[in-house]
Amino acid sequence: MLSDLIDASGWSHEQWLAASILAFIAITLCVVMARVLKLIRMSRKTVYRPNLRPLRRHRSE
Repeated sequence: MLSDLIDASGWSHEQWLAASILAFIAITLCVVMARVLKLIRMSRKTVYRPNLRPLRRHRSE
């Protein structure tokens, strides 16, 4: 049964087109999910804020 699905020698052009579209959709979904996960990971990181002038204090005069 699996060999019948893998054997693409007898496919018509409609079947090739459908398989190509499905493969494109699967690859696109993988790329989009990877980028969304990357954005989520980047947004969770705390941003380093250096204390540039630690000795300067606010003067209330």
